[in-house]
Order: sequence, then structure tokens, then C-alpha cells
Amino acid sequence: MYKENNFLDCWFDLLLVPQGAEYQAVLKGISKSSSKVKLKSVPAGVKAITKFLEEWEQNPYFLKELPQTVMMIGLGGSLSPKNSIGDIVVYKECTSLQSQLNEYKQCDIFLSQLVLKKLKDKCILGRGITNHYVISSAKEKQTLGKIYKADVIDMEGLALLNWGRKWNISVIIIRIISDSCQQDMPDLRNVFDINGNLKYFHLAIQMIKKPLLSIDLICSSLKSLNVLRKSIKQLMFCL
Repeated sequence: MYKENNFLDCWFDLLLVPQGAEYQAVLKGISKSSSKVKLKSVPAGVKAITKFLEEWEQNPYFLKELPQTVMMIGLGGSLSPKNSIGDIVVYKECTSLQSQLNEYKQCDIFLSQLVLKKLKDKCILGRGITNHYVISSAKEKQTLGKIYKADVIDMEGLALLNWGRKWNISVIIIRIISDSCQQDMPDLRNVFDINGNLKYFHLAIQMIKKPLLSIDLICSSLKSLNVLRKSIKQLMFCL
């Protein structure tokens, strides 16, 4: 598996990042590196990323390109009071809020532990939940955290793990906390369309309705995006 003296190139074939600001932050983090890891932006949401992955499977070169190891990195909402804005959570396992069986899918623990050692500060091994829309209420985030004993909520994690299991691919997921479990946000439930694209006009309306919450969200998002950029840069360092 060893390829270069660069951590990402050594251990990962593919890096997946949610499109938009998260993808741009990662691009800035790797801009001056000579990394050869393949980078793909993915749409937001369970249905959108599932469709994206299924369409990739139809590519005639898919089997030739099939990665052995995949890292997904992006932002996520905290479900635990122990997490602060900008903290890094490396998933141990993930489930879906829509799952009736509450079945958890495991990430590759060996690769996850390697990343934990590499990132060190403010980085923990935790549990994730995937939902098909953004949870905006602090009370709801706190309740979910207690019920599921989880640390982070995202919109793509479990879909990727299911796909990885289908193709026998080792997957890890990293989320940087962008909103705390004490933080109420504007209503962001419908800010993404069916294809996982941000609906800017709808987002603007919701933010205008809650200006103070919007300012708080912008500040926390900028901080977490900066951590995302620095984290990728740190993962570029030589072994």
C-alpha cells in the first residue's frame, strides 16, 4: 500500500469532499503539495451521494479506477457537549437516523487510528449519525446525542460506508465540528435540492429570518473550514 513519503498518498487512493466551501478549503490545503491522491467533490445528502456513486459505477473505467482505500472529510454538526467548534472527529462507526434497526457500520479502524495519531490535537474517535437533512435545533441535536450516544451528525457518511462494503473498500470518515449541540441555527432543512446542490436563494431567506443565528453560523463555519484546510495540510506532511 505504501506509495510515497506523503501520508495521504501512502494510505489513501481517493479523497471525497462535499462540494462547495468544504471542497474549496481542501483544495487550498493541498494546493502547493505534490500529492497524487485522487480528489472528488460529492453532492450533499444521502440520495444525492448514492446517485453520484451509482453513476460512477456505470463508467466503463470504474473497475480499473476502483480505490482500495477512501477518506471522506468535511464538516458536521455536534451532538455532544464535549465537542467544540473546530474539533475533529474520526468516525469509529456510523448509523442512519432513518434506520429502524439502529445498525452501525464500521469504518476501517486501522486507518482511523493512523489519522488520529497524525492529527493529534483536538481529535477524537467517535460515532456518527447520517440524516437526509440538516438538523438546526440545538434541543434536537442534544436529544439525538443522548439517544444514539453519538458525537456528530452528517448527510453522507452511512451511504458511503454502505457503498464501500459493497465493493470491499476500506473507508474512513472525518468530520470537523461546524456547529455545537448548544447552537441553534436558521432552518436549513430544505437548503439542498434533490441533486445535493445548495439552494442559495432559499438559504438567504432563512438567514434573513434569523440574522443573529446566521452570524453565529457564519463565524463557526469559517472557523471549522479553516481547521479543515489545516487538517488536510497536516495530512500532507511526510511520514
